[in-house]
Amino acid sequence: MDADAIRLTNYRIVLKGELGDDFQVLFEGLRLERAAGTTVLIGTLDQVQLGGVIARVQDLGIELVSIEPSGTSG
Repeated sequence: MDADAIRLTNYRIVLKGELGDDFQVLFEGLRLERAAGTTVLIGTLDQVQLGGVIARVQDLGIELVSIEPSGTSG
């Protein structure tokens, strides 16, 4: 694998609380699913993008429950 290649990984990022549709714009490129008092952000990210999502969650004061990688995309 080329050292300069960007590694993309599929993630499920679980947040506490059911976020409204207004939050979709803040997490552009990720799918939001709500169930049982949580919101799951689903999408393909590189490490820099993942860090940005985590920072945004923290800035919004939302509790991060888990981050689950589910395979690489390239």
